[in-house]
Amino acid sequence: MPDSYIHIKGATVLSMEASGREVLDNCDVLIEDEWIKAVGPEISPPTEGKVVTINAENCIITPGFVDGHHHMWQHLLRGITVDWSLFGYCCHLRTVYGSLYEPDDVYFANYAAALSLLNNGVTAVLDHSHIMNSPAHADAAVRGLKDAAIRGTFCYGFYQNPTVPGDLASMATDPFDKAARIKDALRVRQEHFPNNDPKGSLLTFGIALDEAPMQSREQNIGGLEMARKLGARISTVHTSVVSHGGPKAEVIEQFADANLMGPDLVFSHGGWMTDGELAAVQSSGAGIVATPDTELQMGMGYPVVWKASDVGCRTCLGLDITSNQGNDFMAQMRLALQTQRAREYAHTVHRQVGRKTADVLRMATLGGAEVMQMESLIGSIVPGKKADLVIFRCDDIDTVPVTDAVATVVFHASSKNIDTVIVDGKIVKQDGHLVGVDWESLRGELINRSQRLRDQAAKVDMQKPESEFRSIFERAMQE
Repeated sequence: MPDSYIHIKGATVLSMEASGREVLDNCDVLIEDEWIKAVGPEISPPTEGKVVTINAENCIITPGFVDGHHHMWQHLLRGITVDWSLFGYCCHLRTVYGSLYEPDDVYFANYAAALSLLNNGVTAVLDHSHIMNSPAHADAAVRGLKDAAIRGTFCYGFYQNPTVPGDLASMATDPFDKAARIKDALRVRQEHFPNNDPKGSLLTFGIALDEAPMQSREQNIGGLEMARKLGARISTVHTSVVSHGGPKAEVIEQFADANLMGPDLVFSHGGWMTDGELAAVQSSGAGIVATPDTELQMGMGYPVVWKASDVGCRTCLGLDITSNQGNDFMAQMRLALQTQRAREYAHTVHRQVGRKTADVLRMATLGGAEVMQMESLIGSIVPGKKADLVIFRCDDIDTVPVTDAVATVVFHASSKNIDTVIVDGKIVKQDGHLVGVDWESLRGELINRSQRLRDQAAKVDMQKPESEFRSIFERAMQE
């Protein structure tokens, strides 16, 4: 017998079902344990078991948002990169801050980052975790995500941070080298993810491959082959982020030529992908994630997801780094949509624009589920799927009147309107507040750890790493 039910009454439901994305007014949703049991008007509540009733009058319900690309460990460094280029980010954050993190820093960063995502209606995330400085760092990263009870895939990063902050040469003497990381990734897979099926496990295991432009073709191919041997449910990689100003084939072409493309691949960014690479992504069922804030700021090209979607690719959005922008997913939707509209309609006259608000909401929900190969479980509000839901209370000065529910969510609502968040049938945010979180204690940990990291980083001489990375970037732009 089912143990518990949640009966949500009288909402406007944006189902995001693939066939119609229909808007259901004055609608109920019945959740049985972790599953959506029924969706429709005036559902009768069950007469047995524990029933929690939520009055959702003046509310809009959407599927939980899916964040397809995020470096969760950077949450302790909120806001430090807002004026940095990609070059500055790689020099300072990746070669200095990444080396300074202790395992407990990773735990608190991942835990807080996941809670922040839940607070913003993100119920599933792909964590591209390139902070594996030791086995203890890996354990802490997984534990942080699991303690926050967010859905997603933890992608163990093969990337090696310098043992001496800012000194790339120090990697050569690091005993936790590539071979050791591969061995440890297998340990993590076996110890923390004995069930790697998303139907039965809230968090699953994947691999984050090394930075493709810094690797040879053979190294990139070998990394993917190893990820699959390790049992990665998803393998993700940054792609096509540096260019001389035009399309440039990179790791996708390498994988395609080696006949290694597949639906388990998730490519982040990709602003400089070639048409041939897009075709390879589409035919293989792989996914592409755009992170509009960082891509536009850091010279990675315009978000490619609209062009990719036009040719039939699986596409979604991601937040990338809280060391830059916040975790407001509606902001990413708006930026992705309006940037594309500006590019396409700057010199034409139309009554309406071709890129619709519902299209970007789909990328944020069902599109993300498709990219993460979980569309049978999440991404839309239909019976038989997991109960990952967001309830927006739309009765304040910023949302009334609601003339178009989709427009209200994307263009007018903010995180303060998110009243309730449900993950796997459990309420994790209620009445506008996260459930079961000791915020005062966590707040102190975040402040103190962030200050220590920044104080340590300020002591590093950046002249040598900046020179080395400038050469790497210049070479990548010329090739």
